[in-house]
Amino acid sequence: MFNVFGAVFAVSILAFLVFGLPYLRQAPLRKRGVRTWAWEASRSVPQDGKITVRYGYDGRDGGLHSIVRAGLTTLPSGSQEIVYDPENPKRAEFVSNMPENASGRRTLLVLLLVAAAISFCLGYFDAVV
Repeated sequence: MFNVFGAVFAVSILAFLVFGLPYLRQAPLRKRGVRTWAWEASRSVPQDGKITVRYGYDGRDGGLHSIVRAGLTTLPSGSQEIVYDPENPKRAEFVSNMPENASGRRTLLVLLLVAAAISFCLGYFDAVV
């Protein structure tokens, strides 16, 4: 017999992982990140046509760091805006990959957890009864 609560629970947890893990990894960048521009350092186009571009940027520590954008199908512009962590300059993310509405993303994650908890409880009690 198909348990709809189990399916809702599984979909909620999967969606939480898909939307939540990148958000949690970007938490230090949202908290103390510094915006800067990265310039194109190298570009490669292998046989499959997917473009890989390495961008370089200067950190507050005075060092040169790099970030890679792979799997592109169109040529990007020569520079991209990034956010990096001044305490760990190698941790960086492209601004275009960061959620624009952080509070909306938090709300979505909380709602997914609530849906998972409710469907788990309803599924458990439905199985017991």
